[in-house]
Amino acid sequence: LTSGQSIGLALTVEASLLSFGAVIVIFILTARNLLRYRKTLPNSDRKLLRTPADIYMLSLFSYDIVQAVGGILSFRWAHNGIVTTGPYCTAQGIIKQTGALGVALLSLILTVHTFATALWGIGAEARYFAFGIVAFTCLFVGLSAGISNGIHKDFETPTPYWCWISPKYHEERLVSEYVWMWIALFASVVMYIPLHFWMRGQLSVDDEKWYKFRLVKSDVEYSKRRATLGILFYPLAYTLVVIPLSVARWLLFSHKSVPSVTTFFGLTMFNLSGAINVLLFLTVRPRLLFF
Repeated sequence: LTSGQSIGLALTVEASLLSFGAVIVIFILTARNLLRYRKTLPNSDRKLLRTPADIYMLSLFSYDIVQAVGGILSFRWAHNGIVTTGPYCTAQGIIKQTGALGVALLSLILTVHTFATALWGIGAEARYFAFGIVAFTCLFVGLSAGISNGIHKDFETPTPYWCWISPKYHEERLVSEYVWMWIALFASVVMYIPLHFWMRGQLSVDDEKWYKFRLVKSDVEYSKRRATLGILFYPLAYTLVVIPLSVARWLLFSHKSVPSVTTFFGLTMFNLSGAINVLLFLTVRPRLLFF
């Protein structure tokens, strides 16, 4: 690595540290709130994971931690000025693969859940279903990383500024991470468009046919419109953190020369996703996890 590349990589590590610290603070505050409110709330309200949204949000934060750890491990490459193969490289590749896939899947699940509960009024109390979805997601993520590394030789290699899936496993790169990332991005945008109009009072759902929508006149007051704009920051934020790195990777997949500054900018934005999720959680998603 050149000195400039080492500096760029160090910036991605700092972004990961920020995300890691932000999520840890949320976990600490959640534990504090849980201990505080358990003394005053009735027994039925003392559960930390009271709703599916609580379950999904806690799972998303957990994968944010994993993803942040994968980014933090790049400090070794920035310090040494070279990325080498070995157990450390393999560990970073697996952790980054696990974290990125988990965050993409939980972002998708949260989007679908919000859409279903808002427009159709279903799933708001389905805690056991949510536990099942999260368990299946963990199994899928674990098998995706475990099987790939088990059947392929040198699956995690320098790529070239950090360790991840080797370029010779192009299909696995797409299936293990980017396809799900883009599905989550597409679903977020598509689902939040009708949700936006529904929350403004300009869209209604047919009582008999759940798949039919119709536009109606709106008498929604300004405060409700502001709440709508707030919740729409979720797909916007996911777009901001995913697109820059995706563009850099697509250029690389097309065998085109990608400036290192473009790659580091994309990765820095991507590594900030945990911090951005925390910021959105505190400003857009109140009353979850005892906040």
